[in-house]
Amino acid sequence: MNLYKWEMKQTFKSKVFWSIGIALLLIGTLFHISDFIEGGITGYDMFLGNCNDFSSLAMFFIGIFAGLHVTGSFEDRKIQAAVMAGNSRSKVLSAKFLSYVTTVLIYFASSVLLPSAIGFAVFGTEIDDGSFIRNVIVRALIFVFAEISYFLTCFAVSMFIKKSGLAIIINMVVMLGTNIGSQILATKEWALNIIRLTPPGQTMMLLGDVSNGNLALAFSVCVMFTVLVAAVSFIRFRKEELK
Repeated sequence: MNLYKWEMKQTFKSKVFWSIGIALLLIGTLFHISDFIEGGITGYDMFLGNCNDFSSLAMFFIGIFAGLHVTGSFEDRKIQAAVMAGNSRSKVLSAKFLSYVTTVLIYFASSVLLPSAIGFAVFGTEIDDGSFIRNVIVRALIFVFAEISYFLTCFAVSMFIKKSGLAIIINMVVMLGTNIGSQILATKEWALNIIRLTPPGQTMMLLGDVSNGNLALAFSVCVMFTVLVAAVSFIRFRKEELK
């Protein structure tokens, strides 16, 4: 817990953390400022729009954050110092992992939940098909889990790269490639069942499908992918020679 607190303290001191958070909030606001001026939409429409905008924008910014948060910590010898201070590698990696997840949650809360709450307050909470709990609350929980598990790809990539600049470039290429690939496959009926089994695919599917079956599938996929990334990262870190 002390390591996690230390990681979050370092994160909150980072200019990159605040710059990305402000950028996500401002860009998302610009996308919807006309909605507030012109009206004609519902709070639910704005919520779905905010989720879609976050999914499109955050994959670029998170790639930057992951490169600096993970690879940068190796470059600055912060991780090495934590291990040399007597902390086990599993605890050091767990703290880094949890602080990364927490950061994504903070970004989601500030750029999706906050403006959506304002949208519901201004335009109402009416939903034509289904309940507010399922369509908004449950969807938001599973959706952010899908985003987290998707962005953990950047965490894993950054564990294998020695230079933060290179890690950022590779992260952005991987994010862009998987996103475009998922969108292309989504246009093919035969491929829909394939992309449902991936976090990037579910970040798209959840915007339209909140059936019990898909919600359960999305949750299961995200759990398995998160465990996989954690395992791969730990194996990599365990073999890492700290100098």
